[in-house]
Amino acid sequence: MNRRETTEAREAREKEYEEDARRLREFAAFAKFSDDDLRRIARATHRTSTSGPWPLIREQTPSDACYILLSGEAGVYVGSDRIAVVGPGEVIGESALRRGKLRNATVTTTGRAEVLHIARDDLDRLLTEVPALRETMDATVARHVPKAAAADPS
Repeated sequence: MNRRETTEAREAREKEYEEDARRLREFAAFAKFSDDDLRRIARATHRTSTSGPWPLIREQTPSDACYILLSGEAGVYVGSDRIAVVGPGEVIGESALRRGKLRNATVTTTGRAEVLHIARDDLDRLLTEVPALRETMDATVARHVPKAAAADPS
């Protein structure tokens, strides 16, 4: 019985990974990724759902993970000023994580949302194994960091 539960749990997890990879494929940022690349990313993540507003990242805290927004949207705040709203397919929190700096903004879901959580060590490994992910994150950093830096007076 216990072995069967373990097998069923493993099969359910693999099914979830395949679903996450399929969903990533729908976003322009991940369109050029191979199926194998998307599966690697999905296997390295943990899917989380929120039922309402939830802070994913808090300004001026150490970075330990980044996120890929699967559904919903999130507001990006520096202090109390909302500087951006990001939607599905966006990578969130990668800049501070890759640079080893404190977070320069707070990112809070605005309602129901699903995100893929990627821990620091998993991201480091993925950036080596999946060159397309490094390119995507470099492009995301180029779009996001100037906005946060402009709004941050320090």
